[in-house]
Amino acid sequence: MVRAPVLAARMRHDRERLADAQAEILALRGEVERLRGTVPYRAYEKARRAYHAMPGALQGVVRRWRAMSSAQPSAAPEHGVPEHGATSPGWRGRALVIDDHWPQPDRDAGSVEIVNLLQSLARLGFDVVFAAARDHHTAFAARDALVRAGIRCLTPEDAPSVEAFLARQGPALDLCVLCRVYCGGRFLEQVLRDARKARIIFDTLDLNYLREERKARLAQDEAALAVARQVQEREEAIIRASDATLVVSKAELEILAAGLPEALAVEMPLARRVAPPATPFGARRGIGFIGGFAHAPNADAVRYFLAEIWPLVLRDLPGIELTIVGADFPDELLHGVAGSVRALGQVRDIGPWFEGLRLTIAPLRFGAGAKGKVASSLAAGVPCIVTPIAAEGMSLSEEAGVLVAADPAAFAARLREAYTDEALWSRLSAGGLAHAGTHLSLEGWQLRLDGLLRKIGL
Repeated sequence: MVRAPVLAARMRHDRERLADAQAEILALRGEVERLRGTVPYRAYEKARRAYHAMPGALQGVVRRWRAMSSAQPSAAPEHGVPEHGATSPGWRGRALVIDDHWPQPDRDAGSVEIVNLLQSLARLGFDVVFAAARDHHTAFAARDALVRAGIRCLTPEDAPSVEAFLARQGPALDLCVLCRVYCGGRFLEQVLRDARKARIIFDTLDLNYLREERKARLAQDEAALAVARQVQEREEAIIRASDATLVVSKAELEILAAGLPEALAVEMPLARRVAPPATPFGARRGIGFIGGFAHAPNADAVRYFLAEIWPLVLRDLPGIELTIVGADFPDELLHGVAGSVRALGQVRDIGPWFEGLRLTIAPLRFGAGAKGKVASSLAAGVPCIVTPIAAEGMSLSEEAGVLVAADPAAFAARLREAYTDEALWSRLSAGGLAHAGTHLSLEGWQLRLDGLLRKIGL
């Protein structure tokens, strides 16, 4: 259980961050409203709509002209961040990727996606530097792991802050990737000012406002719903100002196509390494859930499953065990829970865990984007029982390795079927592997990214 002083400190820190974010939203909203009434802003909007109506090839011509017309002499590289490969034939430019913290792929799905992005950019010929704004002055083990993987990280020896690095090195950048609305997204205005020739990609990881809106509606919290609308305004402002926006699901792509038709948004499905299972059905036991519990949808999903679905599962399968993998698990979720339920905490190598499971579950009630827990399970050949929210935007069905159920009784029934029917399990496992190989491969993800970069002139 989280001790009361620690919990109070966390809540105070969260309230302070929320208050800062709301103040920033209000200030930016006022500035946007003021600018919308000006002639230059109206001219800009007209030109932007005309640009996005152009064929892709003509857009590339415009982008190259923009780069040449705004180019400035490149500043000398900062100490500790040297140029790499600038004269090699495959070199495509300097890229800066900004998030709030050092990614930890064994901790959360968003970190997996950011590491995939960094490695793909490097393989595609970019000289990549990753900046973690909040953790800039802290030497985490996660940063050391990135360095060992060949990813260059911005440190205080290179620049005193991300802002200072942009101020000095911005003119030399060809690409800036801003990850998440209030992480990399808060640097949008400085990138526009100091990195004028750089293309800007906004990597949403998921649409933050959509997740917060759904959470607020589930809780019937009008104040939280108002905050979600403010987040939406900021998120959409970043999308409008960016050269391209990455989303991870078809559902989010459709939302942006309807609400921001002038924006260039691209679906980049989650990428996972496919590992066909070696353990047969009969040697597998139990079901599992994986997710970081600092992420509210995961804590809510486990609470909901244990309260509403688990008793129904135990009625038919009294000996079944549930294991839960993920950092920051709140122990109070297990108080008074019947049956065999174990929280394993953070597990560095989840391969053996998947190899011993018969099924995984994703009983999410709110969220946004594609679900890394589902992608990872399918790539390991482990069928997954999911709610409609967990399946959203990933083209998932029984043929793709999942069974979808919208209410507790149906969820428990589908779980029982897949757990006890070897033929059904085998069909789901093979379908999930095939879906992962076709839609979730690392190679396919990199090809999509390469196509997008070429489309925006890089």
